[in-house]
Amino acid sequence: MALSETTTLRVPRELRDEISRLAELRGTTMLRVVTDAVSRLGREEWWLSVRDALDGLDAAQTASYLAESAGLDAAVADGLDGP
Repeated sequence: MALSETTTLRVPRELRDEISRLAELRGTTMLRVVTDAVSRLGREEWWLSVRDALDGLDAAQTASYLAESAGLDAAVADGLDGP
């Protein structure tokens, strides 16, 4: 990963040691461990927002969503290759 700019981030020594331990365990760098952790957290937050949006649907919106999902599932299951 090529970064054009860097900065210093102060973390408690225990956290730094845990990042270092994970990096060694995974055979990677501390930067990669932090990058992966932030990326995973970002995906988790995105899925939480999706769940919140789905929870906020009314009955008609839920029916529409389920019908559209079923159509997409059928298209994927047809075994045809795309363009």
